[in-house]
Amino acid sequence: MPKKNFFQQTSVRADGSNANLQQRSTEEVDRRRTQHQEIRVCINKTCRRSGSLETLDIIRSLAPPSVTVQSCGCLGSCGVGPNLVILPMEMIVNHCNTAAHAARLLALQCGAENPDVNLKALALKQQANKEFELGNYPKAEKLYSEAIDLSPSGGLHFIFANRSALRLALGEFKAALEDAKEAAKIAPQWPQAFLRQADAFSAMGEIQAALSALKTALHFDPSLRRSKSYQVKSRDLESKLALLIANA
Repeated sequence: MPKKNFFQQTSVRADGSNANLQQRSTEEVDRRRTQHQEIRVCINKTCRRSGSLETLDIIRSLAPPSVTVQSCGCLGSCGVGPNLVILPMEMIVNHCNTAAHAARLLALQCGAENPDVNLKALALKQQANKEFELGNYPKAEKLYSEAIDLSPSGGLHFIFANRSALRLALGEFKAALEDAKEAAKIAPQWPQAFLRQADAFSAMGEIQAALSALKTALHFDPSLRRSKSYQVKSRDLESKLALLIANA
């Protein structure tokens, strides 16, 4: 018995060949940019073989803060993947298998305008991440800054957060905090921005501010309570605060 597709209102290709993927007016793009949307990417075995895990990562990296991106099970369109669904419009999208497809889709359906700019910023961020991992901090910082200067309409908060972590590693605590705050301005409910703030405040010796930032992150993502790294950070800051009070 064939699997039922529960999202049958609209089905399109990510390359824009379907007439439903048409250029939007400025007003429509603005509306979609502020409207909360959700993208679910199928990671069932057939789509996974088509590269859906890579698609999931790319869309997460390119999406504006108003778009939630997560994985899901089979969408009932096996063989034409990677497949995803855009909610609340219940639009199934097939063949979303390149970064260019993902960027165009986000531009047309989610208000992430200037897809070419977004792709360039993503490429710079990915290069910066590699340099960061290799310990080439000055080069990584330069690449992150170049990506930020492009002002991409999607994924900018990720780049600020990454540069915050880099500047923390460089010992530039105030700059790291400024970047973390910029990430929070762009994505006010993104917990990682507040975790980055907590790290910067802690490095600066501002323990109460660090604890406050941790609590804000937990407010937006209660599942952090089960994270070992969060637990370690929280216990460490509580111990430092108790020591400060005892020595006051």
